[in-house]
Amino acid sequence: MKQIKKQSGKSISKNVKKKTEPKKNKPKPQKPAAENLVGVQRLVHLLQVHQIELEHQNEELRIAHEELEVSRNKYVNLFDFSPIPYFTLDKDGIIKEVNLSASKMFGVDRNKLIGNRFITYVPLDNRDIFNSFFKTVFSLSVKHSCELNIINKDKRLFQVLMEGLELEDTLESEKKCQVALIDLTEYKRIEDSLKKSNEELKLLNATKD
Repeated sequence: MKQIKKQSGKSISKNVKKKTEPKKNKPKPQKPAAENLVGVQRLVHLLQVHQIELEHQNEELRIAHEELEVSRNKYVNLFDFSPIPYFTLDKDGIIKEVNLSASKMFGVDRNKLIGNRFITYVPLDNRDIFNSFFKTVFSLSVKHSCELNIINKDKRLFQVLMEGLELEDTLESEKKCQVALIDLTEYKRIEDSLKKSNEELKLLNATKD
């Protein structure tokens, strides 16, 4: 009986202790630290600044593109409507571009001129002059010129001053040059006529003596 009493007393005391012991509170979720909040705000600010910079860059690129387009159109107009015949040739002498004046001189539509070899319009006895000129244009960075004859589709002969300069285009790897033809045919005709008149005058003066 005594043992039973002792055991029951112990169990009662344990129950009392359980009741009197304070309950442990569950840990509350921690609030974001102030430093983390500042870091997020700083990141948002940097992103906003970066977006503004990109918008400025896009605007500058748009303006530059428009200016480039205007310059290109001016160049096309100057090239196409120049009274001087102009050609753009690659390193093999193939016609890549041609203006209206050149098309008129050669008597061939310019779409049909593109892709042809320029030398086909040079008489056989002038081709060495052309080849030497063409080689020099691509070996020197300055304008080079020569006089030679050109024959068009209708077999009409033109005496021209040919001027050439290698084009510097960073956007294209293919080497090209631009060639201008200054028609000297009329000038040469007048020059020959004056020479003939001077010779006749000398003969006339010689007979008077």
